[in-house]
Amino acid sequence: MAWRIFLALIACGSIAACNSDNSNSVKVNTPTDPVQSEAVVEQVDNSDAVEPEPEPELEEVTRSEPECDVETVNLLDFVPWQREEGWWVGEYTFLGADGNPNVSASWPYRYDHYRGFIHLEVIGNSIKQRNVFLYPAKAAAECESDQDVVGAGVCGDNGNEKVFSADQTASDCEGNLAGPFEAFGMTLSTTTTLIGDDTVLYQVRLPDGSFTQNQLTTLPPNNTRVRTAQGFFMGAPTYASYYRERKVTQEEFVQLLEETRQEYNILETDYCGYDSGGSPSGVTCDEHFGVMLRE
Repeated sequence: MAWRIFLALIACGSIAACNSDNSNSVKVNTPTDPVQSEAVVEQVDNSDAVEPEPEPELEEVTRSEPECDVETVNLLDFVPWQREEGWWVGEYTFLGADGNPNVSASWPYRYDHYRGFIHLEVIGNSIKQRNVFLYPAKAAAECESDQDVVGAGVCGDNGNEKVFSADQTASDCEGNLAGPFEAFGMTLSTTTTLIGDDTVLYQVRLPDGSFTQNQLTTLPPNNTRVRTAQGFFMGAPTYASYYRERKVTQEEFVQLLEETRQEYNILETDYCGYDSGGSPSGVTCDEHFGVMLRE
């Protein structure tokens, strides 16, 4: 940017010497040569001047978030999955829509107090969950016949058990999960969201996007967890569950599983024998859990 310097040269005017105005006065006239005033405007030649460096323009810096590669996620980097991985034994209560213990037409066993055995394994960016639920025999007074059972047991005498499987993989780099779940002849979508280090929200939705289950897990700092689940169908509540679980070693898991089977008088032919729908599972317990539970 050129700069201009303005120089104003102002010339003085004539100087006159005057006497007082009377008759005896002698007037002396001093000729004057007035000097014309001239303002000279000089434009500086700046061809050799060094122009100042221009101010650097401020560039808008956009910081993009690093791309998430879910294949490289290690779920054990997240505290809730460190705490959830392992072997769990629980006491369960399952309530129907009326708030009373659930009564099933296809699974004639008690839901007021039953037990669950869960192995939750973290493998890189995925979680593999394998459960077996053990149910006490139906109360003898409620048996319509001795054959009011699933399998070869006797109603009012023998309990039974079901297996359940669920697998999920990382859906982002924040420790959250997603995965399909097959039930009722449909493919349901499941998501798991971490809420801090001690709370996990698990949700199951029908193909139309509506809720079928909303489950909250709380992880107190003592190797226990508490889960509550709410069930829905077409917007109406259908069930609720209350699970109290504690973390154990694999050896304790196997021991407590065997003790509960004896307590509930479950036939060995029924061990891990039925799926979540009450149909034959077609797998052994070792196949279901992927480890040798019994020597």
